[in-house]
Amino acid sequence: MTPSPLTLAAINAMSAAEFSTVFGKVYEHSGWIAERAFASRPFASRRALHSALQAVVQDAEQAEQLALLRAHPELAGRQAQEGTLTAASTSEQRSAGLNALSPQEFMRLAELNRAYRERFGFPAIIAVRLNSKAAIFHAFEGRLHNTPEQEMQNNLTQVSEVARLRLLDLLPDA
Repeated sequence: MTPSPLTLAAINAMSAAEFSTVFGKVYEHSGWIAERAFASRPFASRRALHSALQAVVQDAEQAEQLALLRAHPELAGRQAQEGTLTAASTSEQRSAGLNALSPQEFMRLAELNRAYRERFGFPAIIAVRLNSKAAIFHAFEGRLHNTPEQEMQNNLTQVSEVARLRLLDLLPDA
């Protein structure tokens, strides 16, 4: 069970299982990141926690990084339509208006999702909470012209930003 309120002292006192339960959700369907970051305790700040989590991602094998990217849903994609997104992803996509697309916007985003996945082998990841719908479309369209290596790095950067925002939600005062 997560101590309430969630403080750095409480986090640093968590068991490995508690830590994994709480922070395994920060990275989409990738609890292995929190499991490995646990060894970096104690954390002096939310930033230090984020840095430890991020170090796990950066040190991971490329296959693990690809699995992390592939664990993310497409923007307004099948999972959103089926209602099977995580609560965090649902809230994030809603905050950018991706749950209220016009039929034309929905069709365009579906085309972009398909083209991106075919080109790169993983979904486009954008920290949608920081972007308007127009900015998301613009970024998506521009990123289709990048190399696979550039997009791997772009997506890892975006994943880090999503994780930072999710940590901010969990630890607003740390």
